[in-house]
Amino acid sequence: MKSPKLQDRDLVIENNDLVMIDDDEELIQSVKNTLLTRKGEGFLGSEDGTSYDNLLGKGTSQEEARDDIIEALSKDERVGSVTNITFIDDPVSRTRKISLTIQKQDETELTIDEVELNA
Repeated sequence: MKSPKLQDRDLVIENNDLVMIDDDEELIQSVKNTLLTRKGEGFLGSEDGTSYDNLLGKGTSQEEARDDIIEALSKDERVGSVTNITFIDDPVSRTRKISLTIQKQDETELTIDEVELNA
């Protein structure tokens, strides 16, 4: 699949041309966009995205957050499974980042480092 490249969620244009990406780079971008989009806030309020109910805020459960992440990413047929999720919490700045490893349908793995979730 080919998609326009995004940087900080904006389209990347070089030499007056839209930069396109594919393969693993596009899948990583798609996974990040899924994680950064709250469920129900996507295009026309679709059910794409990730439920943030267990991801951010007081009393959140990492186990329930893992389930929400796996549920969101399993909607992409290229993702076979999520093999590892690491939460990086910073209580001073009150932010949460996640790093994860996914196994593609062809059984190769991709690592996605430090996606910062916003409140």
